[in-house]
Amino acid sequence: MTVTFPLTEKRDAEALLKHLTMHKLSCPGNCVVSLKVHVAHVSSSHTTALGTARTAW
Repeated sequence: MTVTFPLTEKRDAEALLKHLTMHKLSCPGNCVVSLKVHVAHVSSSHTTALGTARTAW
């Protein structure tokens, strides 16, 4: 499953990685993060954790 996370000045890539860790997702452990200019695409087979992380973002 791949989910898109919007990025802003306050919610940057570093904040996203910390947020994913809080939801037991770690890169490169069990997810893959692809950074673009204003979004990050996160892929993981842990769909429940990924969905929860996206909702909480």
